Amino acid sequence: MDTTLPDDAWKDSFDRLLDPRPQLRERNIIKKNVRASFNIDSSVENSSPNLLSFTECSWQKPKTTDTADELGIKKRGNSISTPSEKRLSSNLFHCALSPITGMKLDGLQSADNHQLKGTENKQQRRPVKQVVFEVNTLSPEKSSDSIVENKRLRLMQPKNAFRQSRSSLVLQPGKWRKSLISWRRTNINEVPSGVLSPKQSFLPRAVTSEGLVACRITQRISAPIREISEPDKKINYETEVLKYCAQSKPYKFGTAYASGKMIDPCKIGEGVYGEVFKYAQKNSTKTDIVMKVLPIEGTALVNEEIQKTFEQILPEIIISQELSKLRTNQTNSTSGFVDIYNVCLVKGKYPKHLLSLWEEYDEEKESENDHPKMFTDDQLFIVLELKFAGQDMSAFTFLNAEQSYFSLQQIILILAVGEEAFQFEHRDLHWGNILIEKTDKKQIDFKLCGRDLSVASKGIKITIIDYTLSRITVADCCHYNDLSQDDDLFVATGDYQYDIYRMMRDELKNNWSTYSPKTNVQWLSYVNSKLIDGVNYKNVNTKLHKTYMQKLKAFKKIILTFGSAVDCVRHLHSFK
Repeated sequence: MDTTLPDDAWKDSFDRLLDPRPQLRERNIIKKNVRASFNIDSSVENSSPNLLSFTECSWQKPKTTDTADELGIKKRGNSISTPSEKRLSSNLFHCALSPITGMKLDGLQSADNHQLKGTENKQQRRPVKQVVFEVNTLSPEKSSDSIVENKRLRLMQPKNAFRQSRSSLVLQPGKWRKSLISWRRTNINEVPSGVLSPKQSFLPRAVTSEGLVACRITQRISAPIREISEPDKKINYETEVLKYCAQSKPYKFGTAYASGKMIDPCKIGEGVYGEVFKYAQKNSTKTDIVMKVLPIEGTALVNEEIQKTFEQILPEIIISQELSKLRTNQTNSTSGFVDIYNVCLVKGKYPKHLLSLWEEYDEEKESENDHPKMFTDDQLFIVLELKFAGQDMSAFTFLNAEQSYFSLQQIILILAVGEEAFQFEHRDLHWGNILIEKTDKKQIDFKLCGRDLSVASKGIKITIIDYTLSRITVADCCHYNDLSQDDDLFVATGDYQYDIYRMMRDELKNNWSTYSPKTNVQWLSYVNSKLIDGVNYKNVNTKLHKTYMQKLKAFKKIILTFGSAVDCVRHLHSFK
């Protein structure tokens, strides 16, 4: 039989072998042309978007707060070609099933090894929790370019759900170290088994004398500016602390703060380093007293932190007392630093009535601190007795922007007085460290370089607290906190607050003994931003509110051009 074909027939047969689509269309298999993909794997582009729903993934993709619209990224149509980082708001393939075939992928099994057996088991499947460090909230100071760049970096991270090498810690604003401890307690149980040992975490660790592991704390340093005559003389820090407490030995805790001496006591707050109570003193004309209790010199970890030593607590006592004395200074004066009534060194177990107050607070607000019943008879505490100065800015409700604008002016003048008197830098002036109380005074008075200045109170008075990270020069000695080794502080994100720490590090070139009042200006920039779009207002629709909101926004544009809080005062008050 002759199998020879004419040239035209042979060519037509060969074309059909190369391109079967005409035959398939004739058989009603293909109804339309299929566009060629720019991706090597064309099934990515042409697969049905409904092949696999999100709820059918046993590995849930991490949540992000950014969308393409928020990032200013132009959408390029509905189809997806190459999974370009410029097009996607998150990792495309972050599930346990292939988006192409629906087949189980190796290495992406859920922790409980549940198999996907059909739609009847969908309700029983639990997505595996992930520990992923990602930027949560972008600061108002960042440009759109940096936003896109941060997005690009996140998209380039490995697809595996657990990332042991992190780029940031997303923390809540405010007390950053407390937020860090809270994060650890919340997330440590979400780490996949076998990845970290029970005593490991993402944070730098230190070993105590008992062999326990704890988060490293920063080191308080007191450095003489001038060379002292006896350089080899060792300082007895316990003796120095007792001197500032006007004591010869520690008092018994239960006796010094017996329940009979305290009227209407209650616990009002807590920090990583201690508990905060409030009470009225019996047979005293003083207003409500805030009692800050800090355990020191012990070997037990408290709230996963190593206790401070006499050497570390002494500078904080000095700073608190010296700043408090500024209210009576003849050259540079302000009542804006917290008024400290007394410092006391006590020893022993927590008094029973304070334990009861702690438990009441825990029942109502769920304390994040360790129960103070853990302390033994040998435990030492520093107790700071402070004047009650109201609630912090994050919880306060301003009447309008006029009131907040003049509160900012108070803060500027408080810092300016501190700069002139003691080369003071606060270095941690987040809104949790700014207290606000109502006042009947029409004016808040200051004295700067011998010149009297005043600011309209608008019904409130500002007090600045917490000098844990502060830098100050007293009697030719510089007291500061060396943050150069505290890496977690500089990788934290979640609020403009954490950008300020990095800005300070750049300004000081990571030499924390350096005096640079520019750091105060950086924190004023933060406070200004919070007053614009962070705090609560009662009246937002009035003309007065809108007028002063515009003033806050105008000041925000120029505030970082100043070199110090004193420079800000010169600008606002025509001060020379």
